[in-house]
Amino acid sequence: MLTNNLQQTAMPHRRYSVAILGFDAPQEEKLTTILQSNQQNTKSYTIISNTNVHADILLVNFDNVAAINKQAALLAINPSAKTVAFSRGPLSNPPAYHIRGIVTASRLLGIIDTIKHPIDDAPIAEKPTQPTSHLSIVPNAPAQETAYPTEQPEKIDLISIGYKALVVDDSLAIQKSIEVKLVELEQISGIDFAASGEEALEKATQDHYDLIFLDVMMPGIDGYETCTQLRKIAAYKRTPIIMVSGKTSPLDEVKGVMAGCTTYLTKPVKDDAFSKLSQRVLTWLDNQKESKNL
Repeated sequence: MLTNNLQQTAMPHRRYSVAILGFDAPQEEKLTTILQSNQQNTKSYTIISNTNVHADILLVNFDNVAAINKQAALLAINPSAKTVAFSRGPLSNPPAYHIRGIVTASRLLGIIDTIKHPIDDAPIAEKPTQPTSHLSIVPNAPAQETAYPTEQPEKIDLISIGYKALVVDDSLAIQKSIEVKLVELEQISGIDFAASGEEALEKATQDHYDLIFLDVMMPGIDGYETCTQLRKIAAYKRTPIIMVSGKTSPLDEVKGVMAGCTTYLTKPVKDDAFSKLSQRVLTWLDNQKESKNL
């Protein structure tokens, strides 16, 4: 009797089609993974690759001009589609659903699961006992089993819309000093650390960084050699590399330029000098990104 009552009051299952606009392949894959992890009995999401067909929900990178234009075109065809905007910083006129900076599974699902869509009020022809989307299939699951939502970790950096920085210094105090300054910049969405040149090179080959703060004097290979080796990696030919050093002589600066560094910061790093330099570097990164999207 209790089972019958539960079945009668169960919420209808809805399946939503989702288009992902303006993200690179790794970011799109991570967004898809987040949606795949959602195993609610009432909602499931299907990613559509052909964005010219109907989509209930649009996930749009608002830092990509082409994606915004595509969103406008799709809304002209299907005005009822709901947009979830992603951006590094604030938007002058953001949609109702907006995620800024780092995107975690809990943040995305917390927003997307609250979207009220016109299909929510449409009649349901058949109510499955569990989600039937190919995104949530459990192979060989017994018919009587019910899939329950999987708890998502609160603070996992699944996708970064902003820029990622690498801080290379064998001093934990200097690492912390630069970290405190970086977290105040809304464009920065991730920070990693390395205590030596060898560790920095290893991290640079395993991940991608948009800007690098590099100490000159370190155990093992020094900052000059580390910078030289980084410039030999194709992905870091033009990456801003900021040397951080207590040495300020003209000879030291020449050695840094010859190694390929972008500019210098003097220890201890002062707030005003860091602010001016970081804004110049971030503006350059924004311009580079915008030129690629045009």
